[in-house]
Amino acid sequence: MSDKLQLIQRWQTIAGELQASDVKLLVVSKYAPDEAVETLMQAGQIHFAESRPQNLRDRATRWPECQWHMIGPLQKNKAKYIGRFAAMWHSCDDIDTARAVAAHVSDRTLPVLIQVNIADNPEQRGINPEILTTFAEELSQVDGLQLAGLMAMAPKDGDVRAAFRHLRNLRDQLFDGRFAILCMGMSNDYRIAVQEGSTMVRLGSTVFGTGRSV
Repeated sequence: MSDKLQLIQRWQTIAGELQASDVKLLVVSKYAPDEAVETLMQAGQIHFAESRPQNLRDRATRWPECQWHMIGPLQKNKAKYIGRFAAMWHSCDDIDTARAVAAHVSDRTLPVLIQVNIADNPEQRGINPEILTTFAEELSQVDGLQLAGLMAMAPKDGDVRAAFRHLRNLRDQLFDGRFAILCMGMSNDYRIAVQEGSTMVRLGSTVFGTGRSV
């Protein structure tokens, strides 16, 4: 079986599994070659994630028919790429950076997810859950941005399920029962995240496999 066919079959299996749970698949394409990305596009994948702003700009310009999500930390001097080209910004944890991104948003509203540190680990990014409400209120005042939900990464050590449950509870409290995106779950823990209420998972190696060619 060819690498290309194996890629399509992996994607179809995962996409079908998530669709049955009404969970959106965000394919992390940051390490994938263009050929692999194109293969998934042709198969029907729309949502992709990049962690380097310039790469997001380049791929969003090349393939505007897809939705390009920004994941990972963002420096203010790269804010223009996200404000102009991102379909969603996943890693918002600084209000000054948010304002810098908003300054480059025009003729639309950019959906934003607040990154929350549910791992209680200072080495992982995200705001402290204790200041989530205050941060969300500040963010909601930034013109051009729309608070769409929360995202987080599971702790590297510790109770993953409890951490995901904590984020779900934070989402429910912040949005008072209204629908909001809950983006949690990666290749090694996405099934637990789905069980705990994730509405969007980010998968890279699980989709593309260990190789990077098709």
